[in-house]
Amino acid sequence: MTTHKVGYLIGSLAKGSINRKLAKALVRFAPPELEMSEISFKDLPLYSCDYDADYPPAGKAFKAAIAAVDAVLFVTPEYNRSIPGGLKNAIDWASRPYGTNSF
Repeated sequence: MTTHKVGYLIGSLAKGSINRKLAKALVRFAPPELEMSEISFKDLPLYSCDYDADYPPAGKAFKAAIAAVDAVLFVTPEYNRSIPGGLKNAIDWASRPYGTNSF
């Protein structure tokens, strides 16, 4: 049986978030061939292209965690008719600088 690594990002940083509870339920019900792990982005500073030449440790670790999985699952609330700002910031970190997209 082939195992696939699935990283999941929870769009809400709140500890009691319903999206966090939903993610935990998804992990419990996932088939055994899916190795599920949360990829946290709570320690990322606000993205700026000023970091592109020398990513901070939190940015490097986040990009490495994204690159190490076979798939990424987003479990997120709608926020102000869009995605939460923290999640957008995480997507920016993972996809920048140009040519080094971790997704």
